[in-house]
Amino acid sequence: MVRLTKLSLAHRTVVLLLSLLTIGLGVFATTSLKQEMIPSISVPQGSVVTVYAGAAPAVVEAQVSKPIESAVKAVDGVTSVTSTSSSGVSQVAVEWDYGIDSDDMATKLRSAIDSVSATLPSGVDPTVVTGGTDDIPVVQLAVSSDEDLNTLSQRVTDTVVPELKAINGVRDVSVAGKEQHEIVVTYKQSQLDKYGVDPDSIAQMFAANSSAIPSGTVHTDTANLDVQTGTSYSTAAEIANLRVQGTDGSVRLGTLATVEEQPVETTSISRVEGRSALTLSITKTADANTVSVSHDVQARLGNLTKALGGNANFVTVLDQAPYIEESISNLTVEGGIGLAMAIFVILLFLRSFRPTLITAISIPLSLLIALIGLWVGGYTLNILTLGALTVAIGRVVDDSIVVIENIKRHRGYGESGYQSVITAVKEVAGAVTSSTLTTVAVFLPIGLVGGMAGQIFRPFAVAAVVALLASLLVSLTVVPVLASWFMRSTAPAKRTTAPSPVAAEEKPTWLQRGYLPVLNWALAHRGITLLVALGVLAGTLALIPGMKTDFIGNMGSESLAISQKLPVGSSLAETDQAAAKVEKVLAGDPDVQ
Repeated sequence: MVRLTKLSLAHRTVVLLLSLLTIGLGVFATTSLKQEMIPSISVPQGSVVTVYAGAAPAVVEAQVSKPIESAVKAVDGVTSVTSTSSSGVSQVAVEWDYGIDSDDMATKLRSAIDSVSATLPSGVDPTVVTGGTDDIPVVQLAVSSDEDLNTLSQRVTDTVVPELKAINGVRDVSVAGKEQHEIVVTYKQSQLDKYGVDPDSIAQMFAANSSAIPSGTVHTDTANLDVQTGTSYSTAAEIANLRVQGTDGSVRLGTLATVEEQPVETTSISRVEGRSALTLSITKTADANTVSVSHDVQARLGNLTKALGGNANFVTVLDQAPYIEESISNLTVEGGIGLAMAIFVILLFLRSFRPTLITAISIPLSLLIALIGLWVGGYTLNILTLGALTVAIGRVVDDSIVVIENIKRHRGYGESGYQSVITAVKEVAGAVTSSTLTTVAVFLPIGLVGGMAGQIFRPFAVAAVVALLASLLVSLTVVPVLASWFMRSTAPAKRTTAPSPVAAEEKPTWLQRGYLPVLNWALAHRGITLLVALGVLAGTLALIPGMKTDFIGNMGSESLAISQKLPVGSSLAETDQAAAKVEKVLAGDPDVQ
């Protein structure tokens, strides 16, 4: 380590330029880091949801849940499969080993389900749902207007959704609560008998004409003609005009049945301040900045409100950005206060401005190197990485304090020149290095933990370890260089050799005068001292069972979600009435916005 100091002193200008380059790169990395509340977490579990309308739980279990269970159990990496079968719905929960990408596992699960799709009831379409924290909406909006829900749904789909999807970093925009329509064909039995039409042939006709299939291109002398097999239909009139083969020839479907477009039975209701509303959920891509996406979305709401018309109103139901910005701001302020207090304490003990300034420079320099490490590693600026940097503020300065204090002591003996600095660093380099590496050894295993804990705390460990190693590097390179430039000998007589032990004896400082009596008493009463230490340790361990434990803790959220549990079989109208009562109570609370 002393060789590193000698090399730095021999190339002081290079060290200065590298330090300035590090500061510039550190500022760039800080502004380029993505901001989010917590690190991205990929949860190794998912579910397969299947709707089998009208089927009893026993039928759902036998015909849907069990075949899907058997299929997904055979997928490599799957560790656990459980299922829940209720009226009309099958839900199969799947867990797999950590380290397997969720998208890859979702593809494998879909392939396994496709292999048994022929054995499932007709019309059943299983949906595979996987994801992690990146699937949590960045922003949730509720939009309402004076228009009817059907008109609002169409305008939101045609205007709002494409505009929000065009924002850089937006992965998807989903709309919940919009009115869905279906075309209902009701047979007239008398007409079927009259024209001799088998109802099964009508179902087969729909299966054969439900989609348009490209069938190549015909080249002529004047043009190239695209060939299409089959066609698709989008209106009730088009379906009513289909021709069905009867006994005496073809006949219009509209003659044999009533063809009507009807709204699908509503299964959910969304309201905002008493008005029916649609809910928009905006999710971001994995590499997008949560705060930037949120700000871009909010910036476009004004124009979108005008485009919708009808006294439209957007209400922000959820927005991650304010919580993230507030958390980062609070941690930054607290870190700045800690930095100022550390500098003040250094000045108090060193009682010299120049050594204090040199030591203070090592703090932001070490933190900027840590931020560069986070940027290079692809990590984000979140409450855990900021917490690690805040913790590191009090530790990164230790190495520089030890080095600068010893250099100051040698300057006080009248020594000067490079050799004085090298001698001072040589005396403490071993202690500084071993102390830093010991602390690194405490944080490093945190980053090697597997599973969800590893995903959460690895950025914390990386930030702390890089900051500590950076502080060691700075204390052995930058601090000696700055000391050689700005620190002068404080003794009138210049010494070229180390002082003798007698000459080195100094008068006790005020700190030593307060500490030495305590130390002498502890050494004279070693048994009592050990008993007190063991008592403090035992008392600390006894407090552990009383500590509360949870996943992340209170994040200071200013929103509240309320869930109501109604009797099994409650209709949507009954659920709506129960929710309306809660809405009325909340609307009367002046603290609710």
